[in-house]
Amino acid sequence: MITKLGKSLFKMLPLLLGSLAAGAINGLFGMGGGIVIYFILSRLYAQSDEYDAKDIFAMTVISVLIMSLSSVFLYFSSGAFSLSDALPYMLPAVMGGIAGAFALSYIKASLLKKIFAAIMVYGGISLIFRR
Repeated sequence: MITKLGKSLFKMLPLLLGSLAAGAINGLFGMGGGIVIYFILSRLYAQSDEYDAKDIFAMTVISVLIMSLSSVFLYFSSGAFSLSDALPYMLPAVMGGIAGAFALSYIKASLLKKIFAAIMVYGGISLIFRR
């Protein structure tokens, strides 16, 4: 079955290569893969009416889930962390994810982009200047 994303090989190749890079980045740093996926999807569909920013954020969340589950499996099986270490923030993270997904339908796409950009700028500056 051909999906919207699979309409042309021209669109698929950058997506496949970018997804591979996103997975590697996510596995290496434990984060960042979603930013790569968002960047790729937003560039691929910038001039398209197929997807808007909210659709791209939703697709990115699904990609992050898959990348994160893969990393969790490998980290957990190698003994890099224990479930008891993760429990204190797992429930609040799930609750925040549900709240964010619910709020997505009420936030304009243009505002969503600005919020995302502000978080990325803040995060980048914090990483550069953190001791």
